[in-house]
Amino acid sequence: MAQAHDPQEDLAADSSWSRSTADLRTAVEAGLRQLVGRAADDLREIDTDLVPVADELERWLASGGKRLRPVLVTLGHELAGGEARDVLGAAAAVELVHTWALLHDDLIDASATRRGAPTTHRRFAHHHLDQDWAGDAGDWGGAIAILLGDFVAVLADDAFATMARDRVDVDAGQVAFSRLRREVMAGQVLDITVAASRDADIDRALRVATLKSGRYTVSRPMEVGAVLGRADPDLLAVIASAGDALGVAFQLHDDLLGMFGESEVTGKPVGDDLREGKRTVLVAEAMARLDPGDAARLEAMLGVRDLEDEAVERGLELIRASGARDATVGRIEALLAAARDDLTHLPEGRARTALFALADHIATRHH
Repeated sequence: MAQAHDPQEDLAADSSWSRSTADLRTAVEAGLRQLVGRAADDLREIDTDLVPVADELERWLASGGKRLRPVLVTLGHELAGGEARDVLGAAAAVELVHTWALLHDDLIDASATRRGAPTTHRRFAHHHLDQDWAGDAGDWGGAIAILLGDFVAVLADDAFATMARDRVDVDAGQVAFSRLRREVMAGQVLDITVAASRDADIDRALRVATLKSGRYTVSRPMEVGAVLGRADPDLLAVIASAGDALGVAFQLHDDLLGMFGESEVTGKPVGDDLREGKRTVLVAEAMARLDPGDAARLEAMLGVRDLEDEAVERGLELIRASGARDATVGRIEALLAAARDDLTHLPEGRARTALFALADHIATRHH
């Protein structure tokens, strides 16, 4: 079987984005490698049973990722007139928050794979079985994933503290950094609550998409960088408006790929979001358009982990026929148009050019 394309790498491969941010990605990567490597070595020195945990921490770093969020921290700082090198600690902190969120999210969703490899809780469940230890292997693997996520959260605070305080507004940056973390946790709570309650409200689905992913992907990272650079309220308002539009468009496109993307390209089975029962805007749009009978059929498929491929295809066809897919594409196009309009009000320079490249990527990506 051909190796699946890693969608995390797709943004980095985009030429316009890559050209304008390559030096930032390199600097962020170096900082992360140093911080994580030091923390992993500390774990190995404590006890030999922590060696697999240290290895897993470094595996997360080595698995790559588009590093979108930390790069946006540096771009936000540049928009405020600062130097990217002064906020690399904050940039690394935001990326580590993303790692922490993914570790916990994979466990919450009972995901089997991440970036083409077993998820952390699955990897450690297998380790438990290989060692023939007492207790439930799945519970132990889940506990390790939670604790590793908590450990990464502490590393994020450590990274934020490495900035030179005479060159940035640390207090304002910490307020923005805390807001980013609170919102993503609130969004996660809403996400699982909406799924459990079978809520099909489109506005609530959009709120989840904004808090859980869209805002913390684009606007909040840029805000962290900008407030560290003492940005004025007008600039922060433009960053918030453009960033929210870009972030939600990015998430809605992910929702389309999670349902209709080719498994060889996305690294996930076709219709995986259907099996996971995700109450995305796409699903809410379908529920609002289907007649009661078809809505009930789609509802019965959501969250069925062992749903057969034939049933998945029927569910996807219901979504297509409802017009939800086209409606979601229309939302993405409208969000990107609004974002591009906002971006014209930003100061000219590398940061604005890169953000236009990001908008173009969201509009054309297939992964």
